[in-house]
Amino acid sequence: MAPVFESDGWDTRLRVGLLVPDGDVGPEAEWSAMAPRGLAFNVSRFRFPVGPVDQAADRISTSPVEFVAAPGPLDEAVGLLTAPSVDIFSLAFTSTSYVADDDDLVARLSEQANGRPVVTTGQAILAAVGHLGGQRVMLVDPPWFPADLTALGRSWLAANGVSVVKAETAALPSGQGNIHPGALHRYLCNAIEADIDLVIIGGNGFRAVGAVRAAEADTGATVITANTALLWHTLRTMGRSTNGVSRYGRLFNAG
Repeated sequence: MAPVFESDGWDTRLRVGLLVPDGDVGPEAEWSAMAPRGLAFNVSRFRFPVGPVDQAADRISTSPVEFVAAPGPLDEAVGLLTAPSVDIFSLAFTSTSYVADDDDLVARLSEQANGRPVVTTGQAILAAVGHLGGQRVMLVDPPWFPADLTALGRSWLAANGVSVVKAETAALPSGQGNIHPGALHRYLCNAIEADIDLVIIGGNGFRAVGAVRAAEADTGATVITANTALLWHTLRTMGRSTNGVSRYGRLFNAG
């Protein structure tokens, strides 16, 4: 007999509060594609004071990232998502980890979230690197990241024991709408050198997860992105299996 009522999305085993910049659609799009059965997420937005990045020469600057990391925008976003059904908050913003202390940020936001756990993309990336055991790592940031921000990212990884042998912004047109998985795949196949065993693609707004499986198959390197790492780490933090995510890289089935 057919059910009387149709699925309405309320029944879930894990509900995530996803914190996303106000001008970004990337984390929602990629999490929607990857999320395993039983996971739901609700988005709360925070102010990221930059204009649209839609021209090939456009770059963000470091100061808006520092603005996000400081008390204010993220605290407000957590405070706006007060539903008691939210189990964990996940920050879909890579570069705060480049410029601020994640432990301090998480402690502050967890207090705002009434003690519920908070994870950052930076924490997720470091956990993924440790889990995978990458020895020679390449950092690829979005084309709209300035060189000084990528340099901060490289320094942050090095300070956390990650051996970064190459760090650069992707040689692709700037702007979220200008990125296609095929173009990213071609870039990665040319940029990943033979001795690199792990690639980190920073930037949660960087359209990247669609290229991961093909890039791993064609280069031999393991590839993680900001959003694959954040989803993986969120599931693990809550004691959930990551095996329900398929076709988005070795990370979800490693170990």
